[in-house]
Amino acid sequence: MKVFYRKELQAFEYVTFTELKIEDNSGFCCDKFEKYTSSVNSWSSKIGKFCIVEKNSLVPIDFCPFCGQQLEYISVE
Repeated sequence: MKVFYRKELQAFEYVTFTELKIEDNSGFCCDKFEKYTSSVNSWSSKIGKFCIVEKNSLVPIDFCPFCGQQLEYISVE
């Protein structure tokens, strides 16, 4: 599965930071993963990867937890 993301610069009065946002044209490998990501906040805007929520931390994943397909993260400029 190809996951497209882009860098967005967020600027406030005294603070500036980079946020990595998933693109809408990223397709999902299976329905279970799509439903999971819509109900659980699983995208990390700091590292640009999907994550599994474990206790109070996010664990980045490179494979779909449901069908096992590899996730390929592609930065779009």
